[in-house]
Amino acid sequence: MIERIAGFKLGKSLAIASALLLLGILAVEFYVDRRGFSYKELIVVLGALIMAVIVFGGERGIRFGLVLWVLTLGLGYRTVEWTPNLRIHPSEILIWVLFVCIFFQRKMLADSRLSLPWWLWLSLPFWVLAWWPLILGDALWDKMMNECRDFLLLIPLMIVTSVVLRRQRYWSYLLVAFYVTGSWIALMGVAEYWFPDLMKMFPAFISTPKAELTVEGFARAQFSFWGGAPATFVCALALPAALFMTSIWRRWLPRTFILVAASLQILAIYIGGYRSLWLVVLIQVLIACTLRLKKHGLVVALLFLVVAVGGNQFIPKTDERVVSGIAAVSGAPIDHSAQQRWDRASWAVNDVKESPFGKGWSAAGWVHSDFLQVAANLGIIAGLIFLGGYVYTLVRLVRRTVSSFRSTVEGDLALSLLLSFVGAGGLLAMQGVEVLPQMILPVWFVWSLVDIWLRQKAEAKEFAYSYATANLYPAADFQ
Repeated sequence: MIERIAGFKLGKSLAIASALLLLGILAVEFYVDRRGFSYKELIVVLGALIMAVIVFGGERGIRFGLVLWVLTLGLGYRTVEWTPNLRIHPSEILIWVLFVCIFFQRKMLADSRLSLPWWLWLSLPFWVLAWWPLILGDALWDKMMNECRDFLLLIPLMIVTSVVLRRQRYWSYLLVAFYVTGSWIALMGVAEYWFPDLMKMFPAFISTPKAELTVEGFARAQFSFWGGAPATFVCALALPAALFMTSIWRRWLPRTFILVAASLQILAIYIGGYRSLWLVVLIQVLIACTLRLKKHGLVVALLFLVVAVGGNQFIPKTDERVVSGIAAVSGAPIDHSAQQRWDRASWAVNDVKESPFGKGWSAAGWVHSDFLQVAANLGIIAGLIFLGGYVYTLVRLVRRTVSSFRSTVEGDLALSLLLSFVGAGGLLAMQGVEVLPQMILPVWFVWSLVDIWLRQKAEAKEFAYSYATANLYPAADFQ
């Protein structure tokens, strides 16, 4: 008797899910026939299908749902307005659904060790105390919630990811999904940049594909499919996964696709025009070349050089853009955008001096540096905890990465996580991403992967040591 089809157990849940899927298809067909179809309806339909997979799929549905969640990072600014100051992103709804569903799976909970990093526990009291302006009545709750929920999202994301990654093969699934998301964003951005007329075929998805000229004359891509140039933040975080993917797929065809996708993502970052992001990618390339020069470093450097030189030939005023970026980093900005960022950072520093215990959620506005913004809103102690948490995690990651190079696949995974985490730190320090869920969630995802990988390596070491004989480890005799 057949009890399984494609890995799914035949039973009441599958029958109900199949019936609901059939009714959903009929309802969609009826709706489209009467009222047409747009991206909003597409998102609703996809969201309903994902929810059905998660709810009725059990443990497998939760694992598959997290992979689908990674793909939702490509939706960009497609949100649902709750209030004018608070918009809900589909990805945050999905991660909370996954979080709740986990507690209905006893076996998953029993097999998992749920924990949060120390800096997150220390930050929780400051997250609560930062609501004090609402009690006094001189703050808007939705603006405060808009910023507070972006930090709260790290908790369900880290727990769901840690549960799913108990299955080691899901490391490759999640990283491939993340890389596909970054590649898709890059492909759409590059396509609308060079072929804006072609994008008119999708008016519901792409509104303003025409490039925008900066003060220097540099033509910046709009990435209107995603919703703005911050789409390249995802590319900078997903790009390092190419190192890990090339180590698990050794044939020429998949490696060709990986390299083409990497070229698209580098090009997307280039035409996105964020000078700080150019610096972040340059740092990533230098680290990759230093740690993996014999194997991947030269390829990474050549790929970056080809895209940069080629882009310089086709995009005007690149040199002027670089010069203005150097001036901004040196503290003498020569353009309005850099001057505005410098002013906001100065105002945040003054806020910290005036109110060392913080002024409450959203009080500082958009500082373009999350470390400064946390210090201004939640207080200097909270800011130091946040910064200390990142630095502590980075130091541990560097040490573990160096020791992981004995294994090819493990070393490439460690290097990919290190480069992505460096990119996340660059975004937190020089861009400021806590203001919107679609900008902070890719950073939290990378941070979650890093924290879970470090925890798994530590647990594996403890397990190996605890079962070792006394003469295997000299330290055992010393103890």
